[in-house]
Amino acid sequence: MKRKLATAGLTAVLLLATAACGSSGSSGSSAAPSDTSAPLYSAVPEKFRGGITVSLQTNQPPLSFQKDGQTVGEDPELLAELSKVLGIHIKVEPAAFESMLLGLDQGKYDFVLQTDITAARAAKYTQLSQFKDGYTFMTTKDNPDIGSSESDLCGLTIGTQSGANYTAYLQKVSTKCTSEGKGAIVLVALPDVPSLYLAAASGRIKALSAPVSTLGYFIQSDQDKVGKEWKLTGPTYLQSKVGWTFPKNSELAPAVEKALNKMIADGSYQKILTKWGLQGNIADKAELNPNVN
Repeated sequence: MKRKLATAGLTAVLLLATAACGSSGSSGSSAAPSDTSAPLYSAVPEKFRGGITVSLQTNQPPLSFQKDGQTVGEDPELLAELSKVLGIHIKVEPAAFESMLLGLDQGKYDFVLQTDITAARAAKYTQLSQFKDGYTFMTTKDNPDIGSSESDLCGLTIGTQSGANYTAYLQKVSTKCTSEGKGAIVLVALPDVPSLYLAAASGRIKALSAPVSTLGYFIQSDQDKVGKEWKLTGPTYLQSKVGWTFPKNSELAPAVEKALNKMIADGSYQKILTKWGLQGNIADKAELNPNVN
């Protein structure tokens, strides 16, 4: 069954680090309890001390997903640790990927997670890198392997996630295919990764593309395999920095950068990523507005 984001359990926000409900620094609503003794409480601008509101997808294992009615994964645990370091309550509102940046633009969120760090976004947003990843392909074991070159993608029907940066990249690869006299890549954009699994299992698409971290975890974990056996195949591409996106010139971003680097220094960041099988994605440092191609 396709997992939907807007279930009754997800309509209520995930509350981290404190029991009371907080409010976003961007909303100006009533304040939630803060821990003034926290290591970096003083680094948080006054207007955010009543609470921070963020958004993420909850269908992206192992980053964040639903299990036994709870939101679990690397991102919720990082946010919980971040809340402790800042001494500030964090409220998490689940959203589809395409809705997260829109909500950020509308002032609903103080920052959003699970975003590629790109030059295009740098013109509009403040970006904080804290993770490294790339993209690859997965198909069922009864399908032929895809070669290691991007030209091996020509003529295939491939599923991608709507609104994601890598979808536009694969469109460019498809254009190159046709310019060389090869078949176009038929891209089928779907709202979330679970929908891609279903489409590949049914034969609607030949393969799907998603982050290496997501697909590797899917194959190794006890997630529902929708009745199929799977394999990673094809090239790895768009290897890049991944992180959190803030409004341009956000006053909150420097405090979050300091907190993440403290977590890296004390090992709590590495411990969380390792727990979720993301050792290969560990960053050496968190960095505001890193240089990107």
